[in-house]
Amino acid sequence: MKAITFLGAAKAYDTAYVLADGREHVAPFFGVALARFIPDLSMRVFVTEKAKEMHLERFLKLVEDNVADVQPVDIPDGSNDAELWKIFQAVVDAVEPEEGVVFDITHGFRSLPFLSFLAAAYLRVVKKIRLEAVLYGNFEARDQSVKPQRAPVIDLTRFVELFDWMVGADRFVRFGDARDLAQLLHARHQSIKPDPRTAGKVALSTWNDSPVRKTASSLTRASQALRVVRPAEAMDASERLCKQLPAALETSAALAQPFALLGDHVLKSFAPIALSAEEQKADPLRALMTERTLIGWYLDRNQIFQAVALAREWLVSWTMAQLGMQDRLLKKNAREPVERALGLELQKRQSKAPPATIPETLPDLGGLPSDEEVVQLYGELGELRNDLMHAGKREHALAADEVEKRAKALYGRLGALPC
Repeated sequence: MKAITFLGAAKAYDTAYVLADGREHVAPFFGVALARFIPDLSMRVFVTEKAKEMHLERFLKLVEDNVADVQPVDIPDGSNDAELWKIFQAVVDAVEPEEGVVFDITHGFRSLPFLSFLAAAYLRVVKKIRLEAVLYGNFEARDQSVKPQRAPVIDLTRFVELFDWMVGADRFVRFGDARDLAQLLHARHQSIKPDPRTAGKVALSTWNDSPVRKTASSLTRASQALRVVRPAEAMDASERLCKQLPAALETSAALAQPFALLGDHVLKSFAPIALSAEEQKADPLRALMTERTLIGWYLDRNQIFQAVALAREWLVSWTMAQLGMQDRLLKKNAREPVERALGLELQKRQSKAPPATIPETLPDLGGLPSDEEVVQLYGELGELRNDLMHAGKREHALAADEVEKRAKALYGRLGALPC
């Protein structure tokens, strides 16, 4: 395991640094105490020129018996933007991919603690390091009534995890993908799992039945269903999520504070597309209306492909409902004749020769409200879907911005159809 520590140029005082578990060690620098708390560390000591002159030799002597490998790293004072970037790069270069790292920010001067936080977050993503801890020996909060004075050591690791929540929140807000949030919530829930060897059945059952666990599962299920365009499953999972979320937020206020702060936004995002499987079955027309809302949900979150794919299928379902076939919306032998009828009517209106013979009796579309608009929409949605499916590998493929523009325009026209 590697420790990243900084030496400042301030005067050093012997201080008893006290961990949360009660262990303590007296040292003039927290890095020395850290070497006692975690044996056989390798250590990189970042020093400015002044700190190097004042403290480095003493520091190295104090840690030499407890550290497997210690190396000083020269850094500038950080007095301007260019020097701050040099410090950041020096920290990044000092760490190898996938190794365990402890950050000590106790003696960092000026903006160095902030840079350390950013470097820790960056390295977790770019070099896949295992962030073991971010520690701060809080000298300012020391107990001055005793000799040597005692300073608590604060573990700030959880605050670095805020970057994970920020990324998850950004992904959710922009794309509606809550899988990162679900994974983080699940990890926090796992962190409080009772030890099966000592915990009773009641404690294990309570943990397993936790609203946080259920919410994480529903978030995962809803996100997966939305990603692969499974509207019925997405609506059902959203309904479960909306019911579970209030109780989960009460628990997560202590367990996963960042999620508690996002809770209201999550609820507002999923509520418009929430409809249980039972309600979908009992009221197909309401399900159809909710599904149309879902098309807009996709478009609002820049998921154009999913929106177009669903819009085309929604129009077929809407046509079937208008023809009194709402109890057979998922039946292939019911959907295909409706699709053929729409396609045949489209051919007629485009002045293309229809087939010489029609091998079956197709549904009569004449009674549809706005039947001309419906047929036209069917053709345009089909063409746009095909354009997307072919990934631009055909002549006269639409430009990306035109795809998005047409998708939004077609959704507006779907919204005008009576449900």
